[in-house]
Amino acid sequence: MRFDRANAALGSLRLLVAGALIAGLAACEQTGGGTASPGVGTAAGAAAGAGVGRLIFGNSTTGMLIGAGVGGLAGNMTVDRQREERLRQEREAERDAAKRRQLEFERQRRLQQAETEREIEERALFEQWRRERGA
Repeated sequence: MRFDRANAALGSLRLLVAGALIAGLAACEQTGGGTASPGVGTAAGAAAGAGVGRLIFGNSTTGMLIGAGVGGLAGNMTVDRQREERLRQEREAERDAAKRRQLEFERQRRLQQAETEREIEERALFEQWRRERGA
């Protein structure tokens, strides 16, 4: 009976430590802002998952491998996906900036063209006035 209570307490302690490790890992990954190198989230998640697997399943290699796989997926989904999203947003911002520059260029070109046409028209009117005045 005493042995069962000790195992239950040890199992509860393992779950508590595993939960704390997972929460800590998630907090660290979210504060990174997605600026980590590619694969860092996957590697960190796999390492933490292996540690959690060892805590939960003891020294079971299978438990550690399962934990590493799950942790790697979780790390990939948080850190690496954040980086991909940030890069996508940067590319979109670059396209928007290029489009704004192109629109501004076109607007300036039309203004310059209109100014040139106005100057040509004024010159033609002046030449006509000079001819009429000289005739």
